[in-house]
Amino acid sequence: MLNQNSSSQGQFWILLSKKLSNEATSEELAELQSILLNNPDLHPQADMLTEMWEQGSINNSAGSEAAYMRHMMKHKDEFFVEQSSEGINSDDTVFETSPGFFRTHFSKKRFIILSFLALLILTTGVVYLFSQKRSTKFSTEQAISSIVTKNGNRSKIVLPDGSQVWLNAGSNLDYNNSTFNKELREVSLNGEAYFDVTKNPDKPFIIHTKKMDIKVLGTVFNVRSYSDEKIAEAALIKGSIEVTLKDRKDQKIILKPNEKISISNEEPKTEKKPEKITSVKADPVRIPQFEVNDLKPNPTYNIIGEIAWTQNKLFFEEETFEDIALRMERWFGKKVTIANESLKNVHYTGNFENETLEEVLLYLKLSRTFNFRLSNDNVVIY
Repeated sequence: MLNQNSSSQGQFWILLSKKLSNEATSEELAELQSILLNNPDLHPQADMLTEMWEQGSINNSAGSEAAYMRHMMKHKDEFFVEQSSEGINSDDTVFETSPGFFRTHFSKKRFIILSFLALLILTTGVVYLFSQKRSTKFSTEQAISSIVTKNGNRSKIVLPDGSQVWLNAGSNLDYNNSTFNKELREVSLNGEAYFDVTKNPDKPFIIHTKKMDIKVLGTVFNVRSYSDEKIAEAALIKGSIEVTLKDRKDQKIILKPNEKISISNEEPKTEKKPEKITSVKADPVRIPQFEVNDLKPNPTYNIIGEIAWTQNKLFFEEETFEDIALRMERWFGKKVTIANESLKNVHYTGNFENETLEEVLLYLKLSRTFNFRLSNDNVVIY
């Protein structure tokens, strides 16, 4: 904008309005030209506003000009500070601001021009800022890579840093192409994934899930974090990982090889201590939300259950039928509904590799009788 003070800025717009309304004297036109010569960056704005005003003058009738005048008078308080004045004829209007930017008499036509310029400048600025924000948002959205594995499928991907990720069914992994592998390597996971992270101490690898953030340098581990499951887990095979719980950011849990952390996805519960004889209620005790345990192979199948899926095995150990139904739903890509409530808490252990959904259900029926109805897209257990 202008390199001069605010009074010079006001003079520029006044002179431009006079020029557009054909009221400028030769001296005022010369002064306007001098301002433009000293401020070349104003040329595009002056040319654009002149062209738009001339087009508006050609296309607008007297009626539309009067309507525009009424509109500007209605909203003038948004642009100017109005003070009442007496003795003004019908063709002139007086506006003053503090300090005196418009401390002069303007004809109706020139006021329309100034109002038009003010509104146009404001509108142009808003449109520009909106377009810039929209462009930035669009660029950010365009930079996001999202890998989705549908129910019934599993996939393997290689990230830009060479790290390998195996995605289990019903999972998605997101990362930002424009920032990944710059200072950090960050991804977001909803579902289950097995990571083999390329070692790079200078660029930590961070995984964001609903309940925890996992920071690694180079290691092999499994993360299970489905939003519809009660428990989220991270199981370390080799290397080292640092786990930070979302609601306990000041607490870091370091896992060693063959350890896993289990975190409740449910809201924290409280339990009350027994009341004393005095009937004074004790403070509620917070139930632990996570625990760290060793990874132990199942003695019957000689398999580590947390990573069995990476070997294309559907394995569950002492899990409820309700939880197993979710596993089968993702594994086979069919909706599984347990209509009999009494079956939901029945526990099963099983290991399946090439069996169909029907074969798995027939096996489960051997220990607890139930019926099921299977169709192309779903199965109902009752």
